[in-house]
Amino acid sequence: MKILFRLNFHTTLGQSLWLNYVIISDSTEKLKLEQWVELHYRNDQQWEGLVELKTSGAVRIEYRYQLRQAGNGVRLDEWNGPRKIEVHAQSPDAVVLLDSWCSAGTLDYALETKAFRHLYPISQVGKPRKKPAHANHLFQLKMAGLGENLVPCLLGSVDELGGWDWRKAIPLDACGPNAWQLEIYLPLDWNIHYKYGLYDLERQQMISIEQGENRWLDSRALGSQTWVRIADEAYRRDLTHAFRGAGVAIPIFSLRSEQGLGVGEFSDLKLLAKWASAVGMKVIQILPINDTTSSHTWTDSYPYSAISVFALHPIYLRIDEMTLALTAAQLKKVAALRTQLNALPAVDYEAVMAAKSEITQEIYQKNQASLLARIDFQTFYQENQDWVIDYAVFCTKRDQFYTADFSQWGDWAVYDRERIESLLDPNHSEYREIFYHIWLQFELARQLTSAVEDLHHHQLALKGDLPIGIDRFSVDAWSHAPLFKLHAQAGAPPDAFAIKGQNWGFPTYDWEAMREDHYAWWRSRFAQLSRYFDAYRIDHILGFFRIWQIPYEQVEGIMGTFDPAMPIHLDEIRQRGIPFDFNRYCRPYLTNEVIYQLFGNSSNEIKKQFMHDCGYGYWQMNEAFSTQRQIVDYFANLADDDWHRLVKQALLDCVSEVLFFELPGSNGSWFHPRCSLHATRSFQNLPEDAQWRVNELYIDYFYRRQEDFWQARAYEKLPAMREASPMLLCGEDLGMVPNCVANVLQQLGILSLEIQRMPKDSKIEFFHPANAPYMSVVSPSTHDMPTLRAWWKEDSRTTARFAWQMFGIDFAPSELSGEIATRIINQHLHSPAMWAIFPIQDLLAIDELIRHPDAESERINVPAIIPFYWRYRMHLTLEKLLECQDFNREIKSLVSHSGRC
Repeated sequence: MKILFRLNFHTTLGQSLWLNYVIISDSTEKLKLEQWVELHYRNDQQWEGLVELKTSGAVRIEYRYQLRQAGNGVRLDEWNGPRKIEVHAQSPDAVVLLDSWCSAGTLDYALETKAFRHLYPISQVGKPRKKPAHANHLFQLKMAGLGENLVPCLLGSVDELGGWDWRKAIPLDACGPNAWQLEIYLPLDWNIHYKYGLYDLERQQMISIEQGENRWLDSRALGSQTWVRIADEAYRRDLTHAFRGAGVAIPIFSLRSEQGLGVGEFSDLKLLAKWASAVGMKVIQILPINDTTSSHTWTDSYPYSAISVFALHPIYLRIDEMTLALTAAQLKKVAALRTQLNALPAVDYEAVMAAKSEITQEIYQKNQASLLARIDFQTFYQENQDWVIDYAVFCTKRDQFYTADFSQWGDWAVYDRERIESLLDPNHSEYREIFYHIWLQFELARQLTSAVEDLHHHQLALKGDLPIGIDRFSVDAWSHAPLFKLHAQAGAPPDAFAIKGQNWGFPTYDWEAMREDHYAWWRSRFAQLSRYFDAYRIDHILGFFRIWQIPYEQVEGIMGTFDPAMPIHLDEIRQRGIPFDFNRYCRPYLTNEVIYQLFGNSSNEIKKQFMHDCGYGYWQMNEAFSTQRQIVDYFANLADDDWHRLVKQALLDCVSEVLFFELPGSNGSWFHPRCSLHATRSFQNLPEDAQWRVNELYIDYFYRRQEDFWQARAYEKLPAMREASPMLLCGEDLGMVPNCVANVLQQLGILSLEIQRMPKDSKIEFFHPANAPYMSVVSPSTHDMPTLRAWWKEDSRTTARFAWQMFGIDFAPSELSGEIATRIINQHLHSPAMWAIFPIQDLLAIDELIRHPDAESERINVPAIIPFYWRYRMHLTLEKLLECQDFNREIKSLVSHSGRC
């Protein structure tokens, strides 16, 4: 028997397509054969390969296609494999399989994610119609998101397919989850054109036809008896009529309600859902909610520095909604604390945590036996032992040693699971404390699950946030140390919001180690997220292409390089005509003039204490101050006044006054250019010709040579992440974005993020939401940016250009008016993007009567300030928000008229 595999896929130069197939015979030989076959180029849109089977009896074939790319080693398997087909003894002598490449970027796969399950039911197998006599063609189609009584149908150029007469369109049968098929007889030697359409079962008629050119079948007779299967992966939708939804973004800690205890809590999501549903929203987006308790101070308010990627933060627990009813005395205490803490304009992190810890400890100590004996607690414990035990022991040891830095835990510094198990003996002295933390996680999971169920009742999806990193002193770093580069720090390169870059302090990942078990840590992390979330935002998704990595001995983000990245060899630097000298290009450029510019009249005193003379007017940092961390550690023991802060910063600037970083261990052969080197005095004092040559190398390094390399690194990791859960993935792809990112996200079905004030095209100042791709999220702001109102006041010239470019306004007001805010919101709502999601502050900006009187107080985070106190809280309670009739009516009208209902 001959089997022809023909695949529809447009390739570019250097790409090839391969077929992997497994033949499983049901005969007595039980033959199982796996082979790779390179397909042959047929035309601009098709590749094919012929396989001849020499086996008798029934045979099952499982196969998949793979895209390979020369040069960077990309091997990308198609989505949703393997494909399957059964061949029987009475089968025809030839089988033709006409397939289309299966991409996770197809809209139908997005509509199958959890984000849409409460909106679109998944179609199931129905009662099949009687198979037509002599049927020799099987059409298969993937299509999700169909309305009630709607199914796909087939129409084509031959009489058997209706002869393009809409009245004769043939509806397809459901043959699986969102899978449809039609068996029919067609002449094998005819060229046939066809399209799919939508068929209304109630009206018994075709009501629309798909977009694009006709699909076509050319001659496919391969033998005297040929059977053909046509697997068309996607219905060609008119995206102007595809789903478009609106949503609101707010950290849970920022919610304010009458029942909250000084902070937003999981239970507050229910009131927010009631409001969001009433105004036509379909998604609520929040910031990370994992436990960040490291030092028991306000610095733990940073939600992206989790001590566990699985544990929920105790701050979100509603005390009086736990499984055990409070006593009258406890209720009185909670009421008094509620009055005190809710009167504050912002979150008092330390006071809230202290209050909740005191009350929960009191409840637990008095009721430990009954709480731990509950069936639902035991079920939670059994289902989460793989992470919750380690977490609870980590918390216990953190408090026992007064630090989360496990390197200071003596003989507990090295993780030992067997030793941890010994602590679970009820007679052990630490048993009570360990199970206190486990019990808290049970209560938190119970309350969050209840809130999520309420969201789904209101047909709302919950979108979470997956931080790119973990805390250096976390249970994950302790228990999975080989997976992390603890000698390095993750961050971000310099940009307009942080000119010295960002240092988040997180260890970076050892992707080689993670690949060994196919990213098991990540897959379990996604599985945990999917218990609660329908969609999630991957924080700094660019880190899966390359991460900005700063050596631990340095402090500022500007001292980092991309990892991985291809360094530049010394020979190339010199071949480019750059007069490279290690001391001049790789050591701080400190001349008498530079030092005076930094320190003024204190220059001589600074030189004497921190530097040594190299002769000819050049200086270098003393060995004790040659790294930024040495400088920071030194000043940590001095008075924290303006003078010392200025001197410290100037010394940090001295260390960063370099043009190239040597690759460690390369013996002076390989180098990375320093990001933003043009701003250094070292660069500005190069001869003009050397400046030009260094700049050419800089542009090539950062914007050209790494593209294919970074694309390959992303394809190594992201498909496993995409497969790990049924959630809708959204990437935060802002900042210094490689050109390859957009295509990778599109192929994998990961939504991009489009921010008006952060265009990805360097040629424009502002991004217009009307130009957003469909598979994206548009938003006017993020939590790392000033709100619309605060931004409007920062630079009148910038906002004047914005007002003119976006709306043709000649003279922009000094403060953002409600009318202009409404136009910005409306502009985003009318975007073609799948989702338009708005920070609550930007929505409130449209109503000048209810919005916060002080726009600056609505800022959530300032990336340039580390550490920053994350404490913003709404000035309105959710109860009051529900009563703002005029505002709510306006939001609902805007959403409705934009077609996002």
